[in-house]
Amino acid sequence: MAVKNFLMNEALKAGKISVISNVVLTVLKGLAGVLSGSTALIADSLHSLVDVLGSALVWIGIRVSQKPPDREHPYGHFKAESLAELAVGLIIILTSAAIVLDAANSLILKKGPKFELYALSIAIASAVINEVLARYKIEVGRRTRSTSLIAEGKHSRTDVISSASVALGLILAYFGYWWADPVIAIVISVVILRMGIEIVKGAVDVLMDKIDEDFSIRVRNYIEGLDGVKSVDFVAVRGTWRCKIAEVHVTIRDESLLEDVMRRIERIRNVFPEIVRVIPVVKVSREVRRIAIPVNREGKYVGDLSAEYFLIIDKKTGERRYVRNEFRDARRMRGYLIADLLSRYEVDEVLVRRIG
Repeated sequence: MAVKNFLMNEALKAGKISVISNVVLTVLKGLAGVLSGSTALIADSLHSLVDVLGSALVWIGIRVSQKPPDREHPYGHFKAESLAELAVGLIIILTSAAIVLDAANSLILKKGPKFELYALSIAIASAVINEVLARYKIEVGRRTRSTSLIAEGKHSRTDVISSASVALGLILAYFGYWWADPVIAIVISVVILRMGIEIVKGAVDVLMDKIDEDFSIRVRNYIEGLDGVKSVDFVAVRGTWRCKIAEVHVTIRDESLLEDVMRRIERIRNVFPEIVRVIPVVKVSREVRRIAIPVNREGKYVGDLSAEYFLIIDKKTGERRYVRNEFRDARRMRGYLIADLLSRYEVDEVLVRRIG
């Protein structure tokens, strides 16, 4: 528990550092962009402002996801982090659209930036700082298994490309290529848009309880090796990278093994620390001794409960017996009466095409 709290505090610390850094970069790039008339630098400043909002959302999401399960949220609050991730992705997409419109307007008006050394210096410094921040957030995100922090770290990596491209645009503007600045702004927005779509998709998958197929296979393979388990009928693992819920359906050989198998299934949390809750469904395998096959007068299978006869076979002794279906034409409670008839002969299973 102490290790878990330490990792969570580290994730929160990374979120705070990101917010402070992006606030400073937003102010510096915004002022430099306005003074130099660089659309790309203003767009990059807006991008950093989005990072501030994103970092704040990630910080809030991590804090809420830490809350333990309660009466209204018995499965915990881990999806709060995915909600934060979704919000970050949507903000990125909207920001990209705003940058494209602004850059397109600059191209139409043939408006380019003035070359200013301070603007170039700020753009280069922003690229370096964002690269350091991106590596730091992704590393902490992997250690703490925080998908939202990793998503924000990847977003910071697009800031590196963005700021470096702005620097290139300013250099080209110095040599008279005024159109380079808005064109680079559009390229930046496309990179940002793609990242936003990927982040939104990942968050939606978690919120829609998409099954983690690879992880489910690993859990299935482990459960199949447990003593007393006859078959694994269903395994589905959903949730975030850090917090997962596993639903497991198994069939056991003997009812006396029920409690032991349930305990063993619960212990998979020790093997897979990502799993915070296990939902086991255990069935006891029932031996089928006698089966009833609906047939006609000639003994041919008809597959319907309205058959004239039932051929009852004892699987242990091989004994066969034909029983007339005296309730085949009953107008009321036919199914109940036929079931009662077959139960008198201790039939365990009926082979029919449909119950109807």
